[in-house]
Amino acid sequence: MLTIAALWGLKKIYRPEFKYKKAGVMLMDLNEGKASQATLFDSGVSRMSSAPLMTALDAINKKYGRDTLRLGSAAGPQRWAAKFESVTPHYTSDWAALPRAK
Repeated sequence: MLTIAALWGLKKIYRPEFKYKKAGVMLMDLNEGKASQATLFDSGVSRMSSAPLMTALDAINKKYGRDTLRLGSAAGPQRWAAKFESVTPHYTSDWAALPRAK
């Protein structure tokens, strides 16, 4: 259906005196308003009523600031942050951090 519409539009605007370049368009997350991908543990019942809840949550956070309200699954004192316990040594990407032999 999208291809038919694209070809129809092309026929309307095409002019042989112009040079054209081929381009692509990616359409992602196309689905019907009530259709959504379920997760392994999703019963589907909670999702049916989540759209109005998310709309209300977004409106409150927009008015009073980010993270004024959060889902219980995102509970915690701070936003997520990476832990640097097993970070690669800096000398792998920073010449000044290379060890020096004496």
